[in-house]
Amino acid sequence: RGTLTVLESGKKIPADAVMYSAGRQGLTDELDLAKAGLSADTRGRIAVDEHYRTEVPHIYAVGDVIGFPALAATSMEQGRAAAYHACGEPVGRMHHLQPIGIYTIPEISFIGRTEDQLTEDRVPFEVGISRYRELARGQIIGDSHGMLKLLVSPEDRTLLGVHCFGTGATELIHIGQSVMGCGGTVDYLVDAVFNYPTLAESYKVAALDATNRLRQIDHIVD
Repeated sequence: RGTLTVLESGKKIPADAVMYSAGRQGLTDELDLAKAGLSADTRGRIAVDEHYRTEVPHIYAVGDVIGFPALAATSMEQGRAAAYHACGEPVGRMHHLQPIGIYTIPEISFIGRTEDQLTEDRVPFEVGISRYRELARGQIIGDSHGMLKLLVSPEDRTLLGVHCFGTGATELIHIGQSVMGCGGTVDYLVDAVFNYPTLAESYKVAALDATNRLRQIDHIVD
């Protein structure tokens, strides 16, 4: 028999199973940190500086034991930066834009800020959406639920956030990452030519959607 889950809002969701996440715990309990002059907080996290040095200058820490984002990709980059710094080699700072990938079925991935964050920070934005079911590739692979969402600044037309849900989301997000990292605008995506049929085409469709919404706002203001 399935389980009936009641959310805080009162909404009821039937499901075969319920999974919840309580966050990550750094596995530092058995490292005898005190012998190295170090300590961890209640979640097993070790404090580091911008170079990933701990309070003991010749000891570095990266990955899950230093907290968010605690992802394999960022942890590897943290390790590379720490190794360079430890050996006195020049290394660039890790870019502040880091993609998040959740390898569920379907996949979930995003980069940049969310609608809630932008609203809380009182940053104006417009939304552009593309649904897989509207794409030839989406219909070919049978994914009718997937979607890609762009959050666009109406002031300079740059991308403030990219959110993707569906097949290949963790791959698709890197297109948005590149555009955001280079300071590109939604107009680049409108003018770009994407292979057809592909899921990457969702960027152009979402960009056109956002552009149409921006045009409506400009028309009303004028």
